[in-house]
Formats: sequence, structure tokens, C-alpha cells
Amino acid sequence: MLLNALTKSQQAILLGSILADGEITKCYPQSRRKNNSYREHFGESQRFYREWKMQQLPDLLYIRQNYLVSKSLPLLTELYPLFYPKHLKVIPMSLLPRCQHPLFLLTLYLDDGSLMISKRLNRKGQLFVTPSIALYLQSFPLDQLTLFCRWLNETFSLNLRLSKTPNGSGYFLKTTRVTDALDFLNLLTSYTTALPNFSYKLNWPIRLEQLKQDYPNHEVVASSPSRPYTVDECSSILQLKEQGWTTQEIADELNRTYWSVTYKFGQLKKAMERVHDLK
Repeated sequence: MLLNALTKSQQAILLGSILADGEITKCYPQSRRKNNSYREHFGESQRFYREWKMQQLPDLLYIRQNYLVSKSLPLLTELYPLFYPKHLKVIPMSLLPRCQHPLFLLTLYLDDGSLMISKRLNRKGQLFVTPSIALYLQSFPLDQLTLFCRWLNETFSLNLRLSKTPNGSGYFLKTTRVTDALDFLNLLTSYTTALPNFSYKLNWPIRLEQLKQDYPNHEVVASSPSRPYTVDECSSILQLKEQGWTTQEIADELNRTYWSVTYKFGQLKKAMERVHDLK
């Protein structure tokens, strides 16, 4: 393949870009073009990122106004039927073995991903913030996303899951635990130096400090990725539930998140049911 002329890191960036924000343009009938080309539109605020891509692929990409483009090239003609077998973009499973460099994940995330922050304010005035990673790939059908999600998890030791959305095919990829989000970011933090303008998206401590500045009147508390429940806390959950406390009231009392208490109570309830069944 002509793709072999590129380094592994260059292949990762190009393939990730085509899969995400970029596109290989069509060659229309009777067009004088013999080969396909690359095109990627961007807003002025993200020009720095497209300049970085151009620097990584200097013999392939260049900027024309607010587009990152290429000339018509045999390489892109070769790739077109793999990404657009029926003139609709697909996830090219045959090319995934070439996408194992972390730069593929970085490109996919910076193009089509987001560091999502859920916020909850308790009665004590504490603002709990919880990070999660989203990859907005809902333009691809569920069967392709399912296989791609499995491949990402196995290749990069991630724990992404399918999540419903009203847009596109109805599903995108996201993390559901703090640990999973931080593991994802840990794979990419080394690139913060090269892309400092993306620190808010790549570096959780920097993003957390920004949240503290954004909410100066509240104590901003980051959800802990690994804070096990003590025996006393487990007993308190069961006792307070029996006394009629709401999940939110128990969460405030234990300095936990609502969803953490919900999950733990479900575990405790199942354990009690198993014990009951064994009697």
C-alpha cells in the first residue's frame, strides 16, 4: 500500500483524521481530477491544531483559508474505497491494525471527543465534579461502533462503552467511571506540551483548577476514582435507607456522589438478597 510510505505516527494521524473530522473528497464523473484529495474544515479558534497536523504531515497537508487540504493524490484514491465502500463513510476495520499508535487515539479524541464534566451541588455548598470521556461517533451504525469500541478497549486498555444519544445512529462512546476517564487521559497527557491550547481537554488537574476559578464561591470537590466504602459507611447506607432518607441526603451525609451511593446501595441490596436465599 502507498500508506507504507508514511511513518506509523503519520499513518495514525491521517487515518484518525479521515475517520473523524476530515473527509476524502469524491472524484465526480467527467472531472479532470484523476485522484482523490483530503479536506477538513475548521474554525479559527482551532487553527493551531490544524497547523500541528500540517507539521506532522508536511508533504501531504497544507492550509487553505479555513480548510486543511491535500492535493489530489494516489494515496487518497487508494484509501477512498476503504473508507467509502458505497460512498458513505464507514469504520475501515481492515486498516485498524495500522491505528495502534496513541496518536490515532489523540486525533480521534481532539477531532470528535470531549472531556465531559458532570456537576452536583450539595446542601453544604460543595460542588462535586466528575469527568468522563465522550467520543461522538454517532454517525456510524451500531454494528460498526460495537466492533470499534471493542477494538479500542483491547488495543489501548480502555473501558469505553456504548451510550444512547438522540442523534445519528443513536449511540456514541463514553466512559462511565472516573478511573476509566483518567486512564484515557493518562495515555495522552504527554501531548499536552505540543498542544498547550488543548490542556483543558487533555489534562484533568489543569481542568480542575479552571473549574475552581469558575466557581469561586463553592468548594469544588473532584469525585475520587478509588475511594472504597468502609464497613461503617455500608451500615449507614442501609440504616439511613431504612429510616426513609433519600439517596441524595445519604450522599450529602457521606460526602459521596448520588450515583456512587445508588450503585453501592444496589450492591448491598443484592448481597442481602443472596444471603436471604441461602437461608
